[in-house]
Amino acid sequence: MSKGWRIIGALVLVMVLLGAICIGVGFMTGGDIVEVYSNLNTRYNLSGYWEQYSQWAADSAKSIAAGVMGLF
Repeated sequence: MSKGWRIIGALVLVMVLLGAICIGVGFMTGGDIVEVYSNLNTRYNLSGYWEQYSQWAADSAKSIAAGVMGLF
């Protein structure tokens, strides 16, 4: 089992390093974070997902707080 986790860890490390290299090359060739975010937001509606997650997290926290306060 230890050998399996070692292989998985090595694969994750390789993927992270490859991603960092790709980001570095993108910056060296004139990439812009704002433009990338704008394109991703247009295609995948990232701000909508963020708003949904924020609302869910706030509702969950309120529910948990109400449950805890109900114990006392």
